[in-house]
Amino acid sequence: MWPDYSVIIPVFNGASTIAETIQSVVAQTVPPKEIIVVDDGSSDGTGEIASAASPLVRVVRQENAGCGAATNRGMDEVSCAVLAMVDADDLFTPEKMETQLRHLAANPDCHGVFCHMRTFRTDGVEAGSNKLTPGWSRSTIVIHSAAARKVGPVIDPPGSRGDMIDWIGRAKEIGLRFDMLDEVMLLRRVHPGSMSYGRDDNKDRGYLHVAWLAMQRRKAQGQ
Repeated sequence: MWPDYSVIIPVFNGASTIAETIQSVVAQTVPPKEIIVVDDGSSDGTGEIASAASPLVRVVRQENAGCGAATNRGMDEVSCAVLAMVDADDLFTPEKMETQLRHLAANPDCHGVFCHMRTFRTDGVEAGSNKLTPGWSRSTIVIHSAAARKVGPVIDPPGSRGDMIDWIGRAKEIGLRFDMLDEVMLLRRVHPGSMSYGRDDNKDRGYLHVAWLAMQRRKAQGQ
């Protein structure tokens, strides 16, 4: 009934969370055909932990090149017509994939579908915990693989933040239709060391770079 799908997990030094993330994917009511873990030069045994987590996992190793580059490698490796992604510290709820695959099947003009997410923290800090937001992110997307490839590579901006904002913006500029579901089906983990932890001027400059790239594209199009 449902199409086969691949799940891409780009990861760098994610030994403490990768097994739990993989188990949340394996536990889907509609399980994946394959889970591609792109080990982006980890030094903490991440690849070995991922390999042991499930027979569905295939680990692809590369020299450290950034999360965007690891995501691109994963998209090159998928064998299914539909793909999903998840960061190595986030968690799928059990019916996430079934719900999003059903939406794609019912809406043939939709290229990709996102969902809402709930943030949780593991550092004991209450601020920002249980925050519900629309998940315009790598961890929430389910998309036709051919459509994803039309967008081109995910670009790692300075500081590594904002890569998916740029990619989603470029997808919309070429006419892809993305829908956002109201259901909360992604648990976004914030913990010390994660890209989403705290404010950081060096990391946050990536968002400014993404905005600059968008303005340059509009200028080139005469808008």
